[in-house]
Amino acid sequence: MQEVVKTSVKRKQNSKRQRRRRRNMSMYILLVLILVVGIGFALSMTMFFNIKTIRVTGDTEYTEQEVFAASGIQVGDNLMRLDTVAVSNSILSRLLNAEEVYVQKHFPSTVEIIVKPCVPTACVAYEGGYLIVSAKGKILENAKEPKEGLLLFKGYNPEFLEPGQMLTSAEDQKNSIYSAFLGNPYGADITVVDMTDPYDIVVHYGDRIRFEIGNANEISYKLRLAATAIPRLNESKKYNLRMVGDNQISAVQQEPAVTTAPDFPEDPEGTGTTETTAAPAE
Repeated sequence: MQEVVKTSVKRKQNSKRQRRRRRNMSMYILLVLILVVGIGFALSMTMFFNIKTIRVTGDTEYTEQEVFAASGIQVGDNLMRLDTVAVSNSILSRLLNAEEVYVQKHFPSTVEIIVKPCVPTACVAYEGGYLIVSAKGKILENAKEPKEGLLLFKGYNPEFLEPGQMLTSAEDQKNSIYSAFLGNPYGADITVVDMTDPYDIVVHYGDRIRFEIGNANEISYKLRLAATAIPRLNESKKYNLRMVGDNQISAVQQEPAVTTAPDFPEDPEGTGTTETTAAPAE
């Protein structure tokens, strides 16, 4: 009568043993996988993926040897352990005319370094001379004279003057003003930006037009408004432009210099001034 009960107990015990074996087997397989992955990772960081080739590309004036030396990379270094950001920063700090540097890993054993050159973009005046600056704000040269063809900034008050350093002003507001003008699509014809007073900024379009834009608010909009108004002015005359309210520009013709000419009568039309108000840009 008790045979059936004993058989049931044995089946339950066997089922528990099988489940325990399966759990133990799963743990064993997991440990083996972890060990294999760990060994593979260790080998990849030491024996495998060592650098054999360093390739320099891009339009750069520097030789491959100069870029290699600035990068700090050595043949035989491990590709997995290579810090591409640190290499890029090292090259940028050591090579004055390098504007952008990209470091790419090509497994199993090649590093490519892409170097883009600096392009002189702006000239920043200070009390002792002029800083020639790249598009990214890298100081390329400390010169005694401004460089022709570059946008000239006055009143910026640069904090650093050494080539290789990044341009920054001792006054935070002037950093924003500088950025608003540099590369602005509506400021292509501007030659000088005077931000000595950040609340009374003055820009010059050659020696023909002087534009008082006021404070640093909505600089791009003000320049767009001027770009609409200037083509309507007489190209043979010089003008003083000034913001009127938020959406209009007053244009006043500059008076010509007075000269003494006793043998000739004065031109009554040459000394007058005219004023016009430009419509807002659409």
